[in-house]
Amino acid sequence: MNYEQSLNIFEKIKKAKKILINCHYKPDPDGIGSALAIYLALKKIGDFEIELICPSKPPESLNYLPNFEKIKQVKYSEFDFSKYNLWIIPDAANWWQISGILDFNSPKIDVVNFDHHETNEVGFENSIISKGLSSAAELIFNVFEDWDLKLDRDIATCILSGIIGDTGVFRYTNVTSKTLEIGKKLMDLGADKNMIVARTYGSIPFSEMKFWGRILDLMRLEEDYNFVWVGVSLEEYEKYGRPVEAKSAGASNFASIVDGTDFGIVIVEEKKDFVTCSFRSRGNFDISKIATELGGGGHKEAAGARIVGFSFDEAVKKVLDVARKYAKKTS
Repeated sequence: MNYEQSLNIFEKIKKAKKILINCHYKPDPDGIGSALAIYLALKKIGDFEIELICPSKPPESLNYLPNFEKIKQVKYSEFDFSKYNLWIIPDAANWWQISGILDFNSPKIDVVNFDHHETNEVGFENSIISKGLSSAAELIFNVFEDWDLKLDRDIATCILSGIIGDTGVFRYTNVTSKTLEIGKKLMDLGADKNMIVARTYGSIPFSEMKFWGRILDLMRLEEDYNFVWVGVSLEEYEKYGRPVEAKSAGASNFASIVDGTDFGIVIVEEKKDFVTCSFRSRGNFDISKIATELGGGGHKEAAGARIVGFSFDEAVKKVLDVARKYAKKTS
């Protein structure tokens, strides 16, 4: 048994009739893959009425996943949660990530949370939180194993997509020998690793590639503190078509690979007085400490935060001040 809570949650699910499955705000492969894997699993378990919901538009780069089209973008502030018995929330550590609303009032509904973030702060009674695990998808695989659920190719594809997305194709230090063993099992079930990698990382819109070029042009090196950072103003962001996924992708692809640095930051002004940040570590530096102090969270190697109510210049200064506080000074 991987988790002692698994069977209690399984029994709770079987008693529900109408179930919501959440895809978190600005979903990534792990969030979408985990949600769809749960959806497919519940279809095997019982005759439930199931709704897949998301507070933002799911990225089309993941439309190869089975039942992707069933995910509905809804306004959580207007959605009627009272129609449902249970809300299953994978890969989300706080209400902002769940709903995309800063002051979201949690509805009166039973919740099950499956998460792996170091900074999980939701604290639901029916939860499995495995901090530091490679991905929510790996956690979901372990839960299905506890449930003695027979996986098929579609479920394997969803889970492998999530693991690949949150491990950078098995490159990050959150990958263990068990992660690799699970990857093998999923491939043996028919999940196509090469297709997943090609669709997730090899189908980038031209406008996003141009934006990446601008990120490289704007990148600055903090030589005394061993990190790089990029600040993208609202004007710049709109000029390139507001590419939703480009910020985190830019952080992963460029800000975390500069030789001689410990981490990188991409700061984007998404709207007036609303700035988001993506942090990426080069391995041994715990980037979640910076994100947490700024009101965000995440993992040791990848984290995020939002700065609300400050101008772009003020927000950039705030982020850099905190980053310098935790950075390893060279002199």
